[in-house]
Amino acid sequence: MQKTNKNAIKFMGSLAAVFAIVMIMFAIPNRVWAEDNPEDRAAQAAIGAEKARAEAEKAMAEAEAAMAEADRAIAEAQRLKAKATEEKADALEKMVAAGRYPEDIAMTEPDTSTVAVFSHKKHTERERLKCIECHPNVFIMKVGKNVVKKGQLTMAEMKKGKYCGNCHNGHKAFSVTDITSCKRCHPQQKK
Repeated sequence: MQKTNKNAIKFMGSLAAVFAIVMIMFAIPNRVWAEDNPEDRAAQAAIGAEKARAEAEKAMAEAEAAMAEADRAIAEAQRLKAKATEEKADALEKMVAAGRYPEDIAMTEPDTSTVAVFSHKKHTERERLKCIECHPNVFIMKVGKNVVKKGQLTMAEMKKGKYCGNCHNGHKAFSVTDITSCKRCHPQQKK
């Protein structure tokens, strides 16, 4: 009888083990089994791709909204800059009309000898030029800054029609190449 009990216990243990295995198999989520099924994997991949596409569309819409806002801000900044530039030009013209001129500009070389002198007064009063004829297209208009946009303010550049050569070309004003006019801009010749 002891042998029968032992066999019964073994049988019951085996039965319990089989029952536990069956229970575990049914308890495992479907996704684990889906990994073995190509159709289920494809369906899950499609769901994941759709979710990623929706997230990408949302991110794209947010980026486009941010870009549109940036474009609006840039347009407003450009409008304000244009208005300020216009107001500055008007203020300069009023200043000149009232007889107040920016100081003469002495352009020097490294040895500090004066090479050329530019007079705002002569150009605005005598020649009746407006500030906007030179600023900012020919020369930058900033106190204490280099007024030359690109390159260097040299006779070679002026002969090409840049800087002073923009007007001093022999048509609008005496030419920078006219040897008889040197002292008009160069009151002190270099020694």
